[in-house]
Parts: sequence; C-alpha cells; structure tokens
Amino acid sequence: MIKRQHIVSDFFGEAEAMRTAFDARVKDSYKQTVNWQYFCAPQMYTYLRTVPQQVIPEPLFGRFMQHMKQWCIDNLGLIPTGAPNLHLMVNGCTLGLHSDFHNGTWGFVYSLTRWQNRKFSGGETLLMRDGVPSYKKHHVHGEVLYELVPAHFNQLLLFDDRIVHGTQTIEGSMDPIEGRIALVGHLRATSPLVTGPLDAAAARKVILECQRRLGEQAREHKDVQGTITFRLAVAASGAVESVAVLTDNLVTALAGYDASAEVTAVKAMVQQAVAKLVFPSSSGKSTVVAAVLVPLPDFRPIEIVVPHAGRPARLQESFKARLKDSEALGFVVDLEGNLESNTFVVREPIAGTIRIEANRIVAAFDPPMWVPSQRDQFEAGLSENLEFLAKYGG
Repeated sequence: MIKRQHIVSDFFGEAEAMRTAFDARVKDSYKQTVNWQYFCAPQMYTYLRTVPQQVIPEPLFGRFMQHMKQWCIDNLGLIPTGAPNLHLMVNGCTLGLHSDFHNGTWGFVYSLTRWQNRKFSGGETLLMRDGVPSYKKHHVHGEVLYELVPAHFNQLLLFDDRIVHGTQTIEGSMDPIEGRIALVGHLRATSPLVTGPLDAAAARKVILECQRRLGEQAREHKDVQGTITFRLAVAASGAVESVAVLTDNLVTALAGYDASAEVTAVKAMVQQAVAKLVFPSSSGKSTVVAAVLVPLPDFRPIEIVVPHAGRPARLQESFKARLKDSEALGFVVDLEGNLESNTFVVREPIAGTIRIEANRIVAAFDPPMWVPSQRDQFEAGLSENLEFLAKYGG
C-alpha cells in the first residue's frame, strides 16, 4: 500500500531512448524547433515547459504513457489526468512552495535528468514534512522541516498532491542538455475499472450505491479527508473474495499522516463495506478497482446539454476527427461504441456517453470521486469542447 510519497527506481525500460530523443532535439541551437513556453510567475515559478511529443517521438511517448497508466492502475488504483508536461529547468529556474489538490490526488515527477553527472546545484523536489515544529525548540531548520528528493534518472516520484512542495532553485549551466529534465503530472480516480467477465456497467452501479451509503456513514467523521483505493477479487457468484488497499492518503488536518482514531475508523468502515458487496454473477472471476473520496463528493451524474443547428452526421464526423487529439478534448472515447445511434462511449477519465441528437449534443457521465474544483474544471472543459463542436462542426 502506498501512502504519502513513494519512489520507483528504473521505472521505464526505454528511458535511455527518451533521453536520447531529447538530446537530439535540443543539442543544436540553430536547428532546434521546440515550442517552449517560458512559464514565469514572479517570486513563484520560473521554468520552461512543452508537450512531451515536441521532443519524444509519438510511438515512444505512447509506450511510456501506457506503462505509466497500467502501473498506476495496478499499484494505486488511479490514472494520469491526461498527458504530463515536460519541464526543463536551467540556471535560475525554480518552483516555489505550493500544493496541488485542485489538480489531482497524487502528483508525480518522472526524471530524465542525468543526476549523477549534473553540473548544477539544486533541482531536488522539496516536500514539507507533516506537523509544526515546537516553538520550544532552540533551533529548527533544513531537513527537520522538509525532505529533499534528488531527481535521479529514470526515477518516478509520487507524492500526495496536498503536500506543500517545490523544486530547489537551479544554479549552474544554461545549456538545456545540462538542465533538470522531467515529466510532471497528476493522478486521480476514474470510474470503477473491471477486468474479467463481470459486466462493467452493473459493477459501477454496485460501487456507486456503496459510495452513497458510505457518504452517509462518514458524515460524523468530518475532519477526515483523502482518497482510499482498493482492488476487489470477485468470484463468479458475485461475492467479494478479497480486498486489497492500493493507496491510502486519508488524514486529518490536525494529525496529518500520524495515527488518528478517526482515520482508523473511516478506513475500517470503507473496508468492511466493500468486503460485503455482492455483484451480479458472471461466467468467471473478475477484478474491480475503485476509489472512495472522503468527504464523499456530489453524487449527481455530470450531465451537459448543448444545442446545435448542424447536421448530426457532419457533427459525428467532426467529433471523430477531433478524437485523434484526445488529450486536447480531455477524455478518451471508445471508437468501438454504438456509432449508428450517434453515441460515443467514454472510458476516461470517467465512464459516460456523448450522444449527438437531431438538435442537441448530450453528455452524461458517472459522478466522479473528485474534489469539487476538479469536477468543475472537467465540466467547464467539456462544455467548451462541445460548444465548439456545435458551432463549427456541423
């Protein structure tokens, strides 16, 4: 089970190929065509970033993301929130202290930095420790207050997105080859994931009802916050054979990750509830991966309706064309869905459908296990994309 933070060394088998591709793209200043964004918020952030495909070939980056996604599902019960940014930090670059709970449940930093041969100082990820130092102590400084995590090559660093964190200021070369290079992104829950013959839609309904019941029971533990994910082994009969907790960042503001009777009670409540679930019977054993956010979020499904004056067939073709850039849309659509009824089945970041009707586009999604700001951000982006489609796609 992963809590608070975690490091995976030698994460990806093709890390050298990724780094070689980066070097080839930036080593010749006269030929470099990378579209870098100089991201500078004075006294807070200074660094360069771009989309990874600017420097890493699409097939190679696709293999990395597939590996990243599967690893996260298997070990965390979470998925990436789209593609990460590629960060480049050279002399003077820094990330000031901040937290990211609006962006995800976990943050990650995957390093392509030649750390052992670096020609700069700084560049470590700084993670603040839990707790407040006692004023009675005579002298408190440095790593009593925080932890510094070096950005070793091919290392994946995961940490609770609520932890106050930053990156130590780089002092050294301005050469991008000698800089701190990393893929930076976030992870969060998706709709329950089913592997095996168990009907996925039916399984999601069972999990949703369980989450609703837990929402009522958890109200008395209002100080507990965080996400717990679990993997259920489900028999052909529909009974739960075992429960494995994958990640657990349930905390209280007062205790942080220290022992807490309230946190213990909520964990026990969740595990007991999911262990007693009964799914529909199927032809064999299945696995279900799901998450519970505490406090439990809004259980209303996401529903967005956008009117249009175009032709449904043209809108469908336009939408299919835009699906080639699924990261820009913010979701992944199953093209094997029922296209004859103009319905697209959405798999990520949450399960749902997008249906193109005679005079309107209707989107319907499962209620997500996200904090309100994450839900609001997704709804706003989805509305913007559908309004664009309605206006220009038909």
